[in-house]
Amino acid sequence: MNFDVEESNNTGLTVSPYVSDNIYPLLPLLSEEFPNWTIKKIKNYVNLVINKKDNVSGMLVAKNASQYNVGFLIYTFQSVSSEYLYNNSKEEFSAGLVVENLVASSPILKQQIYLTLVEFAMSIGKKNNCKFIELPKLDETYKLINVKYNSQIIKINDFRTAIDLF
Repeated sequence: MNFDVEESNNTGLTVSPYVSDNIYPLLPLLSEEFPNWTIKKIKNYVNLVINKKDNVSGMLVAKNASQYNVGFLIYTFQSVSSEYLYNNSKEEFSAGLVVENLVASSPILKQQIYLTLVEFAMSIGKKNNCKFIELPKLDETYKLINVKYNSQIIKINDFRTAIDLF
């Protein structure tokens, strides 16, 4: 998989792949997402995600202008049946980027942080010939994504949504 994507800067937010095994700068955000996990368990999970050995997953981090970590997105690459996405009976599989975890530190900026992280993930998906990006169900926190990509949205079920990348 191709992970060589340039940093992105959008409305003061900078997004880049997280490749360090030092989880302490992200611990406040990681603890929010995994409140019942020990630090050791969180560290093992992050190391598994950012391990470049198999190139099947990754982590993106959003920083504000002061270089504070304000959000992260963890993703995996998966192949999904076309029937799952497009409700057709063909036995074809499509490559996709699946958002596993998406966290923002600020309730006020959550929509913008989500949009920026998802757009960066979409660029990674396109560079890796993914046909879609799968997200959690689009609720109010995804309002900016829903408005901007409305014509590309595929409702999968009551829990997940996809955006067609091509």
